[in-house]
Amino acid sequence: MPGLLDVAPSFETHNINGTDVHVTGVSATGIAVLLNRFPEVRMLMTGNKVDLSPEDLMAKVPEAIDAILAAGTGNPGNPEAEAVANMLPAGDQLALLQKIIKVTMPKGVGPFVEALTAIMGGLGVESMSIPDMKSPQPLNG
Repeated sequence: MPGLLDVAPSFETHNINGTDVHVTGVSATGIAVLLNRFPEVRMLMTGNKVDLSPEDLMAKVPEAIDAILAAGTGNPGNPEAEAVANMLPAGDQLALLQKIIKVTMPKGVGPFVEALTAIMGGLGVESMSIPDMKSPQPLNG
C-alpha cells in the first residue's frame, strides 16, 4: 500500500528572466509561522477587522507577500529570498503568488480556512470567523 514517501510533491513553475522558479507551496508549519508573523494577514484572511490604519496595513502587505513568495518557493523565513522576492516585478510577484496559492490550497482559500478553523477548534484555539471566499481567478499569461 502506498505511503507518504510514495507521494510526489506538487509543484508548478514560473519562468523569470529565463530561469524556471519552482513553486512548492507552503507547508502547515510555514502557514503557522506566516500567520503568527503577520497577524494582520491572518485577520484579513479570516474576515476579521484589522486594527491598523490603511497606511500601516499597506506598509505591512508587501513584507508579507515577500515572506509568502520565499516560503512558497522553498525558502521559508529566509531574509535573502525575501529580499529577492521584493525586487521582482509586480507581474512576476502576482504570478508566483497565484501559483503558491494553487499548490498550497488546491481546493481554494475558503475550504482551507474552514479546515484550519476546524482543526484549531479541536485544539481549543479560539475560533475565527470565515468569510465566503473563492479561489483566485487565473492571471492571463
